Amino acid sequence: MADFKFKLNHKIGNYSETNSTNSSGGGSSTTVRVKDIILDNTHPLFSKYGEWNGIGTIFFESTKNPIFTTKKDNLIAGYPLLSNIKQYPLINELVSIFYLADVDITDNTTAVSPYYLPPLNLWNSQIHNALPSSDILPPEQQKDYQQIQAGSVRRITDQSTEIELGLTFNENNVLDIFPLLPYEGDIIYEGRYGNSIRLGATVNNAKTPNPWSNVGNNGSPLMILKNGQSLTQTNVLNNNDSWVPTLENINEDQSSIYLTSTQQINLSLSTNNISSYSGLNETPSVPELYGGNQILLNSGRLVFNAKNDHIILSADKSVHLVSNNSINIDTNNQVAINTGTSGKITLVSPKIHLGKNKGTEGYVGSELQSLVLGENLQQTLTSILDALEGIAGAMTYANNGGGPVASLNKEGPLLRGQVEILKNSLNILLSKNVKTI
Repeated sequence: MADFKFKLNHKIGNYSETNSTNSSGGGSSTTVRVKDIILDNTHPLFSKYGEWNGIGTIFFESTKNPIFTTKKDNLIAGYPLLSNIKQYPLINELVSIFYLADVDITDNTTAVSPYYLPPLNLWNSQIHNALPSSDILPPEQQKDYQQIQAGSVRRITDQSTEIELGLTFNENNVLDIFPLLPYEGDIIYEGRYGNSIRLGATVNNAKTPNPWSNVGNNGSPLMILKNGQSLTQTNVLNNNDSWVPTLENINEDQSSIYLTSTQQINLSLSTNNISSYSGLNETPSVPELYGGNQILLNSGRLVFNAKNDHIILSADKSVHLVSNNSINIDTNNQVAINTGTSGKITLVSPKIHLGKNKGTEGYVGSELQSLVLGENLQQTLTSILDALEGIAGAMTYANNGGGPVASLNKEGPLLRGQVEILKNSLNILLSKNVKTI
């Protein structure tokens, strides 16, 4: 296992021992530019800086005296100050460095190392806040950043930035990502790629209306988790200027989770079919008409998987499953439905197949054959038995004109007895629970 210690024994370049430590045990701070960072084991200095314990280690240069070199050993290493929130900077972003106690503090009370906070919000951008040294920028980028330093706002519109931000992060891929518009009291966490968490509330009579404040109490809590903005996203001014903020849209954002309290969320369902509720006393309200606490999930696909135990869907009133195409249930064991002693199961369809989903039908010997209507069959069988009962009576008293026909007279009572038994059995043929049309 690597011996991982935060020491400054590799400090070279424009930093000296005197300006990176102090006799009081640390506390000084400065602003530096990030030139490299260890994010995985492919970094050439991965082993030197503690292997996996060194993830997040940056190599920086002074913003006042940049080091124009590609050699990482000529840069100073800095370490993340926050252990549970990992917001690592991109290349050329600026961070605040604090010289604070390190692991050698027990042996040397003045031992310090440089720790960094998340990047400075120079451009107030959730995408990146890089500011490379103007001496290493191409002419078109020098003009861009010189105008900024003169007081202009940095707005990339030509899709042609060439700033080094890292090995994989490319500003051109996220130039159309809009920031979120905040409201008073909101706490918003935004990623660089159009993913965000808003801890907000209903805002009645807002200067810029939002889709979750049409009804409900002002200040009612709301939480929105969004991953991926709409492919046709526009800002609050209804244009494509990506530096102008936007708002979440549950119907167009790629994946969303809304946790509401009193809000009505205008979620467009894939289908509004509620015909299964016909004849029932109450049907569920569609999302845009429901103003209570609820959780809404919307995405291109939803997968619920319990890898070790159960999935439990429970509701006080009803569970509504609806689809534009089909609802399928597969199991390796059994499907059990229990409605209690007073409930019922209703299947309404132009055709119902039991035992097989498709096959030949409509003739004697076909794979799929028709169910019979119990009461109708009972009436038909009763008519047949009544006829047989009449024949049995005729046989009992059969006479050929010359006297009784012994063979028929003998069989008549036997047939009458069998008919009586069959008539009595008709009463137990009908199911008390299953009915059909």
